[in-house]
Amino acid sequence: MTQSALYRVIAAMVALLWLKGVASTLVDLPPALSQLAVLPLAAMIVCALLTMVNQIRILCIALAIATGALAGLYDQWDAILPGLERATIFPAFLATIVLLRATADQRPEIAAARRLFSALGEDERGGGVTVGAFLLGSVLQVGQFAIFAPIVGRDAPVEERRRVFMSALRGMALVPFWSPFIVATAVAAIYLPEVPVWQTMILGLTLAAIAMLMGVTMLERVGGRLSGPAVIWRALATLAPVMPSIAVAALIVVGATVLTDLTTLQALVIAMPVPCVLAVLFAKGGDVRAAARATVANAGRIGPETSILVFAMTLGLVFEACLPQMGLGDWLKSLSLGPFAIILIVIMSINLAGLCGIHPIVSGAIVLVLFTGIPTGLADVILMQAMLVGWGLCSSISIGSLSIAAGAAMFDLSPEGLVTRDNLVFVLTASILIAVLLWLLNGALIAWGVE
Repeated sequence: MTQSALYRVIAAMVALLWLKGVASTLVDLPPALSQLAVLPLAAMIVCALLTMVNQIRILCIALAIATGALAGLYDQWDAILPGLERATIFPAFLATIVLLRATADQRPEIAAARRLFSALGEDERGGGVTVGAFLLGSVLQVGQFAIFAPIVGRDAPVEERRRVFMSALRGMALVPFWSPFIVATAVAAIYLPEVPVWQTMILGLTLAAIAMLMGVTMLERVGGRLSGPAVIWRALATLAPVMPSIAVAALIVVGATVLTDLTTLQALVIAMPVPCVLAVLFAKGGDVRAAARATVANAGRIGPETSILVFAMTLGLVFEACLPQMGLGDWLKSLSLGPFAIILIVIMSINLAGLCGIHPIVSGAIVLVLFTGIPTGLADVILMQAMLVGWGLCSSISIGSLSIAAGAAMFDLSPEGLVTRDNLVFVLTASILIAVLLWLLNGALIAWGVE
């Protein structure tokens, strides 16, 4: 079977799983029907394994081996099927994100932002790119690199391309702090489903603003001098055309979760498709057929991301089932860790795992399994936010992150040289500062009776 044929099969399986995701949100499906959804999921993963690069294939195989080893060692084979069932929501989530990206490509705001950004002076682009990457990445994710790469151009000196990319990478690292359109939020919502999405959005945006100001002030220069808030404001002005669209998309998700009993994932799958179609219809020169073709074509290429999510989620559920026999929960309880220590451990363990090449899907799921299973003294929103912060910061220092892989390709850079001292310092400083802020906020929330 050719690669294009495999992509078509993956797209067809994603469509079936999206329909299942919608149906399970609207009605209670019989257990047997939910279990049957594992079959198209399995077919999609088999096809994806044949199309993905070796690095991701090896990761998926390693996750599957770890899952089988745990299940066999602790006789928890029964936990595998529920893990796969729970993971069937991920293809629907990622398909909705693909539709969101295709919609953004049809909107004139993106082209307007690119023109305005190109007009920024070269000495202002560092801080401006950080802000722009954060805002555009909140919806476009790694697709935002495609906005900035043409501005600097492939013919620019390597150091200039590298400098602009590193600025964009720091902005992208702050996106998981708040965006409901990121895989990190999807994973966190599985383990902490009771946390309202608006809480993580408000808290995440606040922390991202603080980290962004710190990063721009510490690392970006304007005319040889350290940059500051003025550059951020000028960058925000250039991005004014896209900010309303980002706000509307976020409010749709918030509104769906507040006004209904939908979880964050369900709200994305149910509430976003119709507004996306309308956004293309009412765009000047918008082409619904082109957006639909792009969505179908790109849906066939989400196999690698979906496979990692499925394998990591199944490993997480099996790990959770094995915990009582492993004694890790009891050991953690015996340490009597305080809230600040737990927050810092969650953030830094994901960062350190990233430095070792371990994807945050894996490390993030494991820390949530561990710390949702024992008393921590943390409000759920604080634990979730610590995981999202660790996930985001990890992406700027991990050679295995999608941000570095995709951005390096678009900026024509070698990935091996993109884990820099500046970003390591930024991640360490931001991790400690945010851990302190979350610890202080947690104390206030616990005092107010919020759990």
